[in-house]
Amino acid sequence: MTDDVTTQPGQQLTAQQGKQADKSPNGIGGRLKAALDDMVWNGTKWDEAARKANLTKRSMRMSMQKPHVLRYIRAQRGVVLAQSSAKTFHRLAELRDQDENRNAAVAAARTLEAMTNEAFGDKPALSISSRGAAGYVIDLSEPARPGLQIVLVEREKAAPPAEVINVTPNKDDAE
Repeated sequence: MTDDVTTQPGQQLTAQQGKQADKSPNGIGGRLKAALDDMVWNGTKWDEAARKANLTKRSMRMSMQKPHVLRYIRAQRGVVLAQSSAKTFHRLAELRDQDENRNAAVAAARTLEAMTNEAFGDKPALSISSRGAAGYVIDLSEPARPGLQIVLVEREKAAPPAEVINVTPNKDDAE
């Protein structure tokens, strides 16, 4: 005995059986699947995709709040990204090899190096910021090591420290 909806020739499906027949194993089917696919694959706005699939804006909005719908969208987005990544790689290589815009060539080379390092699990030899602004760099790629640890907590939740070191300068030292 299976859960599949089967019919005899000439037998009409009830509304409930029709909904079950349209659903895929992930729970997405019919008009909702058409709207979601239109959004992901064609870049259609969600309300326009709902209208094209003959769904109300409210039903589309309510569907987009469901976890299995969001999982479906993420999975389809992953497929789109995977399909475009090979083309992106070749386009970056073209940009790297051209001489008309050297800034774009350098940026493309950096991006390709980062992609290569990520693919092979290597650490970058040098990290150069393209922003050109001074600031702090926090590297969270390594596991925590014993030593000095700085933990930022909200003032209300902070427990009093066990030992306090006063670093306030004396008036005598300032002169």
